Amino acid sequence: MAAAASAKQVTRRNFPEALRELAAHVKECDYVAIAAVKTGAPTGWRRALPVDTVETAYLKAKFASESFQPLHIAVCPFRLGSASGSDVVAYPYNFHLFPRDELQLGMPSYSFSCQSSYFSSMARDGFDFNMCIYDGISYLSRVQESLARKKTFTPHLQQPSPSASASVADSVFTTRIKSRIQHWRKGCAEPSKTADGSLVSSLRKLIMGSESYGSRPSMTIDVCSDRQVQLVLETVNGTSGDLVPLVVPDKGGVPRAVRVIFTSSAEDKNLLLMDIKKLEDEQNLKFRGFREVIDLVASSEKPIISYNCLNDLTMMHTQFIAPLPPNLHEFMCSSRLVFSSVVDIGHLWREISPLRKAKNIQAALSYLQRQYFVPMEIEIPLQEMVPRVSQKVEKMF
Repeated sequence: MAAAASAKQVTRRNFPEALRELAAHVKECDYVAIAAVKTGAPTGWRRALPVDTVETAYLKAKFASESFQPLHIAVCPFRLGSASGSDVVAYPYNFHLFPRDELQLGMPSYSFSCQSSYFSSMARDGFDFNMCIYDGISYLSRVQESLARKKTFTPHLQQPSPSASASVADSVFTTRIKSRIQHWRKGCAEPSKTADGSLVSSLRKLIMGSESYGSRPSMTIDVCSDRQVQLVLETVNGTSGDLVPLVVPDKGGVPRAVRVIFTSSAEDKNLLLMDIKKLEDEQNLKFRGFREVIDLVASSEKPIISYNCLNDLTMMHTQFIAPLPPNLHEFMCSSRLVFSSVVDIGHLWREISPLRKAKNIQAALSYLQRQYFVPMEIEIPLQEMVPRVSQKVEKMF
């Protein structure tokens, strides 16, 4: 139990730091183990049975994933410390989740089923429901994020795309915008040396269309099409290197304006770009939440180890990717696009030929003990002020 005690407990309070640590561990690991604790499990005829076909097993797993909510997901990158594999370094993380509508968009909060017997068992095992409900990490699936971004008002950087030949209307629009930008920039770069009153200063800003972006002067250029957005971006980039354009969308996600920000130096411009990038990262983290972990593991293309992959993958698919497809074939195709390598330990055990011939559990365990248990040194580095753990245990491959 010492190894379990050293797992890093992650809530929304320390999620950004834990995500950075996990990214470093996943990068250097050899495989990642994932397990989940949900609000219940199928019972009766909805429980997976040995006589089920693969399609029936998928439909049962689909029902369970759509009915029950994950409250805790354990992610543990493993790194082999030696070529023989007898020395393993583990980095366990316990992520506490709860579906919370933090963006006030009606997502991902929805009803889900709970089993009192399941909760009683979790309580006996010491599960902290208060931590889960009040500090659990929220999330949006990829589909939900796409819908949410259409409902939010977030200015962002955008690179101009190669444009076709300019029409007469484009030339007129570009000339007018360029003149306006140059006149405004000149006023920002060469401020008036006379002591104007507040009224005169306000009138000058009003006439020039000058605003403020934090402590920096800015101006807003209204647009009515994507073509005009590209023309404004090209004009800004061609006017001066001390200007930074931000595309401002409306509530429907359609660009409605371009905000041009004036920077006083190259260093000031770099600071502004860093601030914008930081804001975008914070916004992305707010949108995705725990899904950042799933995307991180998926993009690493490291093998994923699970005891019951069908249940775990259907849960991750419906919660973090998209609604589950109606049949197994589509689910497998969709899952392969996200997780390139998955190993199901439970399936491997069932496929061990001698176990099929075992007449009782004792005989099966005896065979596994003789053939698959080897001494292994597991090291769990220090996490959250927990003493370093290094213990010799019997592990089964």
